[in-house]
Amino acid sequence: MRTTLRLGILCAAIALGSAANVAVRQGESGDAIEVACRVLEAHSSANPAVTAVVFHQQKKEDQERLAELLRGHSGEGAEVQIGSGEPIGGTVFRLKSCFGRGLLLLPPGAQLKDGSTFLLRFAATTAKDQMKSSGGV
Repeated sequence: MRTTLRLGILCAAIALGSAANVAVRQGESGDAIEVACRVLEAHSSANPAVTAVVFHQQKKEDQERLAELLRGHSGEGAEVQIGSGEPIGGTVFRLKSCFGRGLLLLPPGAQLKDGSTFLLRFAATTAKDQMKSSGGV
């Protein structure tokens, strides 16, 4: 019950801030950072309207790469591509209490189920990176 309440509060906060979530678009050079992932758990809710997905890497050899990406991009926008479908924008978080796991918050209706695979894509240069390089952070 307590975990469900915490997840509900987290999802509500993210839903309210969803205007800040910008889908990843490839830069001029076409660069994007991608990693294939697998869904461990997927849950959808009508109120707040969100799909929450706990995931990890699809291939064991991508474990360290995904861990590094989650450490560097937690709380940022990312894209999820399921099969050949259109990319879906969402927010990704590193789960500190679950080694090597991430949490995705996506719009309701995202067609991800336990065991599904997807491609997780980050912009090669994020707003945080740009602010750091310009001395803003």
